[in-house]
Amino acid sequence: MKEGEIGRRPFFNWISFLITLIGKKGELDVKKIAALMFIAVAVAFSFFSCAQDETEGIPVGVIIPLTGSLADFDLENALDLALEEVNASLLPDGRKIRFILEDSESTPDGAKRAYRKLIERDEVVAILGPYTSSEVKGIIPTLSRNGVLVLSPTSAASGLSAQSDFLFRCPLTVERLVPKGIRVVREELGYRKVAAIANRIDTFSQSNLELLKREFDKYEDVSIVSEQVFDLSADGQLPDLTDQLTKIKDADPDAIFVSALPPAQVGVMVQARQLGIADIPFIVTHLAINVVRLANTTEPGSAEGSITSTSWVAATDTPENRKFLRNYQEKYGNEPGSFATLSYVSVYILAEAISNAPSTDPGAIRDAMADIRLNTPLGEFYFDRNGDAVYEPIVARVRDGKFEVIGR
Repeated sequence: MKEGEIGRRPFFNWISFLITLIGKKGELDVKKIAALMFIAVAVAFSFFSCAQDETEGIPVGVIIPLTGSLADFDLENALDLALEEVNASLLPDGRKIRFILEDSESTPDGAKRAYRKLIERDEVVAILGPYTSSEVKGIIPTLSRNGVLVLSPTSAASGLSAQSDFLFRCPLTVERLVPKGIRVVREELGYRKVAAIANRIDTFSQSNLELLKREFDKYEDVSIVSEQVFDLSADGQLPDLTDQLTKIKDADPDAIFVSALPPAQVGVMVQARQLGIADIPFIVTHLAINVVRLANTTEPGSAEGSITSTSWVAATDTPENRKFLRNYQEKYGNEPGSFATLSYVSVYILAEAISNAPSTDPGAIRDAMADIRLNTPLGEFYFDRNGDAVYEPIVARVRDGKFEVIGR
């Protein structure tokens, strides 16, 4: 309601206003009294209903990329669907969760600003987000001091959760994805010569690259024939990678491992295709179907044959995943991506912790979070002692614009 409408008008001002309707001489009749009583009750109900709507529900902050390079991944849709479902059935005693959204602007500095805004609201009992590892890394120094649980839906760099008792993460981290991914892909492709290309300053990208190199060292017959890096521009745009990709092409690798966030993943595959790199498969940790679609639309076929080690694909055949896909497609008319799915599951995990906690004290919710064990669209889910997610990783290949599972 806007200023001046019923919900904002002081209640007793309305009573005074109604009294003036009686008339200057104070002449009353039964019909006038009844009408005035009806109006007064309606006004009071409207006033108190609006006040209740503004404060109703358990307040949960959400740090989400509403603008910037990570804004187009259907995250809001997934959050809205999960919130609708948990509020309809999961919480006891008719309690509900309400979201307070703040924009991370798809940058670490934006995420810090959003986090400060939410922490300044004393009623926030937990926070979903931030989404990237660089954003999460930026708020870790203040987590313990502020004492509010943070659950990141998609941050996957190594070692972040171990730095704070208040930090939990929903995706599988690179430690759980990379070793299996390298093994399964090696069995599938039989590669011996590999190339790597990575974003130099992004926390997830560097963490993934470092783990890739450590795993390659375990195989005596595997060698890195070219390692290339790039920097994004200030507005998150990928530069021209002709030099880096030409060096990779000249090295003639059997596979190219990409360490980057989604927008850069698209750019690497598209630019490689445009340079004639068509038969060398890309291996991309946490490759989402949204990225595959965008790459194939921008440059037809550029994502075909790519392989990912990831947390979820639509082909996961469990009752929970089939139900989620059905509900999502009925509501939005399209198939969700993995980042949307992780957002959806994160809401359920947090709601389960709130439901199991003896109170909405942030510390009580944190303690309940540590004991979570839940069947989800990702599989059977729980946290390790550091607050990182544990469930079965998936290795899948892009064929005809869709993921087919080749290892789980």
